[in-house]
Amino acid sequence: MSQTSLRPASSPPLPARPQVAEFRDVLARSTGRPLADALALHADSVAHLRDFWATFLSWSQLAWEGSAEEVCTSDDVESATFFPGVRLNYAENLLRPLAGVDDDRPALTALHADGGREQWTRRQLREAVADTATALAVLGLGAGGRAVVVGTNNGSTVIAALATAAVGASISSGMPDMGPTALLGRFTQVAPTVLLLDRTAAPAGWDGAPGDVLDQLLTGLPTAGTLLVLDDLPLPEVPDRRVQRLGDVLADLGPGTPRTPWPRLPFNDPLFVMFSSGTTGPPKAMVHGIGGTLLEHVKEHRLHGDLDARDTLYFHTTTAWMMWNWQLSALAVGARVVLYDGPVTGPETLWQLVADEGVTVFGTSPAQLQLSQDLGLRPGEEFSLHRLRAVLSTGSVLHDWQFDWFSEAVGPLPLQSISGGTDLVGCFVLGHPELPVVRGRSQSLSLGMDVAALDPAGRPVLGEAGELVCRTPFPSRPVHFLADPDGARLHAAYYAEHAGAWTHGDVVDLEADGTARVHGRSDGVLNIDGVRIGPSEVYRVLRTAVPQVAQAVAVEQRHPTVPGATRLVLLVQLRAGVVLDGPLERTIRDELRRQASPAHVPALVLAVPAVPMTHSGKVSEKAARDTVNGDRVANVEALRNPGSLTGITEAMAAADARQVAPAEPDHDPHTAAVRRLWRELGVVPHEGIDSFFDLGGTSRQSMTLLRRLRLELGAGVPMDQFLADPTIAGLAAAVRRAGADQPHVVQLAPGDPTAPPLFLLHDAWGDVDVYRPLAQRLTGVGPVYGVRARLTDADGRRRSIAELAAAAVTELSAVAPVGPVHLAGFSFGGLVAFEAARLLELQGRPVGFLGLLDVLPPRASMTSVRRWAHDLAGQLGAVVPGLADRPLREVLRQRFRPATRPVDRQALDHSEVVFDQHALQPYGGPVTYFLARRRIPVAGNLLSVWRAAAPRLTVVPVPGAHFDLLAVRHVEVLAARVSTAVSASR
Repeated sequence: MSQTSLRPASSPPLPARPQVAEFRDVLARSTGRPLADALALHADSVAHLRDFWATFLSWSQLAWEGSAEEVCTSDDVESATFFPGVRLNYAENLLRPLAGVDDDRPALTALHADGGREQWTRRQLREAVADTATALAVLGLGAGGRAVVVGTNNGSTVIAALATAAVGASISSGMPDMGPTALLGRFTQVAPTVLLLDRTAAPAGWDGAPGDVLDQLLTGLPTAGTLLVLDDLPLPEVPDRRVQRLGDVLADLGPGTPRTPWPRLPFNDPLFVMFSSGTTGPPKAMVHGIGGTLLEHVKEHRLHGDLDARDTLYFHTTTAWMMWNWQLSALAVGARVVLYDGPVTGPETLWQLVADEGVTVFGTSPAQLQLSQDLGLRPGEEFSLHRLRAVLSTGSVLHDWQFDWFSEAVGPLPLQSISGGTDLVGCFVLGHPELPVVRGRSQSLSLGMDVAALDPAGRPVLGEAGELVCRTPFPSRPVHFLADPDGARLHAAYYAEHAGAWTHGDVVDLEADGTARVHGRSDGVLNIDGVRIGPSEVYRVLRTAVPQVAQAVAVEQRHPTVPGATRLVLLVQLRAGVVLDGPLERTIRDELRRQASPAHVPALVLAVPAVPMTHSGKVSEKAARDTVNGDRVANVEALRNPGSLTGITEAMAAADARQVAPAEPDHDPHTAAVRRLWRELGVVPHEGIDSFFDLGGTSRQSMTLLRRLRLELGAGVPMDQFLADPTIAGLAAAVRRAGADQPHVVQLAPGDPTAPPLFLLHDAWGDVDVYRPLAQRLTGVGPVYGVRARLTDADGRRRSIAELAAAAVTELSAVAPVGPVHLAGFSFGGLVAFEAARLLELQGRPVGFLGLLDVLPPRASMTSVRRWAHDLAGQLGAVVPGLADRPLREVLRQRFRPATRPVDRQALDHSEVVFDQHALQPYGGPVTYFLARRRIPVAGNLLSVWRAAAPRLTVVPVPGAHFDLLAVRHVEVLAARVSTAVSASR
């Protein structure tokens, strides 16, 4: 690891005396061992874990009773139990009066989408929880019971959860917009007796009408005999259940009703039931204990976060994420917790919240920080962040450049990359108030946890990536899993892979200075084009709908042609006598599409003699994945049937050979041309499978296919015709019917005829099919038209942007001769749309809306420095996964052998030249710029060039990179934001 990568990201002034220093002194005095610094404290905390946890329990002054003489029953990570003689109550420790803390100071603030604001002092919050706990007790909920709460991140859900904990019951939480399937996937395992529901800011479907979300949820939860509604909306009409409103129950109790006492329960009694997606079955229902959760959270808040009663914490989370539970425990140290249940319209939403509420510790994600950077925000200058002292980031990898941007744009504050998970309801790597922030890394390992990185041989390593394990017991391990009476699932999840250690499922690298970098997951969860897929979802469909499949493995393969992308490969072991023919492959694909989703349909289905199995009888998805990708399979000796890997290799080789085998000769030139283009795209019919999409063809490839047909054969085949018969024969027939003379303006969606028409300007090939998915999803807009163009004159000369814009104005004026119009375009089409809007403005024709869909400014309008930055972004984008639409070899071929590139790529090259030769002229109308989120930071934006030409520019962030902005997986969000912007302009 280079020295540069380990340089401090910033040099903020360190606190004079953080709480961890006080604790270190106490531990050193009590043990007689010198603890000079942070590294010494961590080393001692794992070498003498009992001293550490016993001292921390005493020093933290939590409320408990019983005996703490036995700290930990064993050194075995799996079987150890902490503090078996201690009894305590979670809610009591969060809400009790604290020495030196004003009981009437704000403790909880809830902010709402409509601008509303609720606030509770510690005293008021404690009383509200006590009242609600009494109501729950009256309804029959008590120690050992189970409840679930569905609600947004607001005060009502917090009070309900704390009241449930107060009476000694366990609680699980979820969001109203998760949908019935996801909620039932969690809550059926809980078998709750009480369902707590808050519909504030919830979507429709929670009235209890037949078939709505609430009806489906209650049908799937027969044990939930009581529905307690926390909001003031009309009560649902639900048969056969007791339905009551919390407010009514409290009113019936009256002010003189004795409060239900809060029992102190054993340290390891259940508190939270939480869920994590498994790779081999339903979501794991992890039961976390009262004491372990509380002790771990208070340790992280006080020792790693230095959080105390002077702090205000806001962590951007939902009730479905463990950080919601984590933030609640900040009440135990006297901090004020801020909640927000409204939408985030942009990164400025959260920065403004931090400023308005005087937040001192802000929890966010790398995506939020990257969006702030991409939009050119400088929060330290644009918002009043004078109280902010630390920012925590989790949820995914925080990149080096984000530390640099943060230091410059936010200020010399610690940016703390923290990581752990629902599995431990806490963190393995955290910040540290005594240590500097090192760019790209987490500051420290969690105290009391012997975290290590293991190489494939199981040896601990430094300075290289390895499997994240913890080699000492820690209190916040799950007490058990639900529906796991013998502990087999718990063992398999964390303790089976490395004996004597907790295996977390992350890849991490550690340095001798205690810093860490988490690289991501090492388990079998798939991430196909940004869509996370649990393999178990595939297996469940195959088990129930395709009995011919005896065993299957779904793996993620690095895409052979698209850098940074992956595709889903399904390996199937068939039952005796079954052959993977066309009808069976179609059945597999059809059932996965019907019962799961299109994202679950594999790009490649391969029959293999056997799938790799471990000696314990578990399918080794990792071995299968490495083999499919051509990577070395580590620890082959751990496989019961290592010969299965040879079968996978041979199946992959056969599939590759099929791609390059010579095609059957075709006497019909149209069929021959179509077949050739299919093969060049890697889509080859076989064994009765002749549909483009069943052969693994994607929507993006289909657009490339039709584009090349238009450029090479002059045949403009509309997408809907191709979709009607996506076979070689069907497309060849469509080519024979098509001609080059297509109308220049085509209607893509009917829209509202009373609203101004929206014209989408052609792409870099002169076509408009790329806009069809977007047009069909727009709402509240006028008729949507696509404006095609001929990009060349009869003599082959390429038309300029100004000429194309003038032609577009003529065409759209023929359709809409009077009244205002709306214009938009993606990339090349956006530049044409901008110039067309300027021409219309000069003609006095109103342009009510102009949308630029991620349109980079042309080089002719950039300074030399900006051109250099733009070129650098393009070079980096060619090699950064997820930012390029073609492999690096194609980029090099474009530069050194341009004549060998496909016709559509050569046409794109010509359009890029025309694009970059155009010089922007000022435009005075409003412009909405839809900015792709995934972009090389700073250099890839250059929004300042657009702002110079269009002073009334508004930036709206949208998901995706430039090349996949209009892809199906992003177009729903894009359409919603375009619709909102168009409606706002009317």
